[in-house]
Amino acid sequence: MPNRKMKLAVSFLALLLALQAAAASAQTLVDSKPKFSLVITLPVAEGKPNLQKLRVMEFNRSKESYREDGCLEKRGFFTISILYNGKPLQERDAEARKKREEAAKATPCDIPTQTMRPNNGWPRYFDLTQDFPVEVPGSYEVTVSRESDLEHPEKSMTVKSNTLRFWVQEPIADKPQ
Repeated sequence: MPNRKMKLAVSFLALLLALQAAAASAQTLVDSKPKFSLVITLPVAEGKPNLQKLRVMEFNRSKESYREDGCLEKRGFFTISILYNGKPLQERDAEARKKREEAAKATPCDIPTQTMRPNNGWPRYFDLTQDFPVEVPGSYEVTVSRESDLEHPEKSMTVKSNTLRFWVQEPIADKPQ
C-alpha cells in the first residue's frame, strides 16, 4: 500500500510540473507576440519606382497605445535586406552608414516622438540609393526588419516586413534622327 501511495504522489507531482511548464510556455507565447507589424511600399512616379522614398508603415497591432521615437530609421534600428537578381546585394559603404547612424543617435531628433494608437500606423522613409546600388538594371527584392523590444533585447524578437519586388529596366536609347 505505501508503494501505491508513493506512485500516486510521484504521478501527481509529475503532472503538476507538466502543467506548470505548459502554463509558463503559454505565457511566454502570449508575451512574445510583437505589438507592431511592418508593411513596405515603394512610390512610383512616371512609371519608375522612387528609390529614395521606400515607405515602411509601422502598424500598432496591440490593444494599447505606446510611444515610439520618431528617428528610429535614422538611428539604425531597422535592417534593410536586398536581393539583386536573387543574390544578396552588398551595401556601398557599410562603415559610412554606421557612422551616420551613430551620429544620429548623438543628435536631437527632428521628428517628434509618436504615440502609436491601436490599429493605427506611422510611416518611416528610407533612401535606398544612399546605401545600395539599386540603379543597376535587374530584379530586386527588399525586406525591412527591426527588433520588437528595443529596451529589453532579451525579450525581443525580429519583426519582418512583407517583401517588395521591383525591376529596374535598361535605359531606352534615343532613336537616331
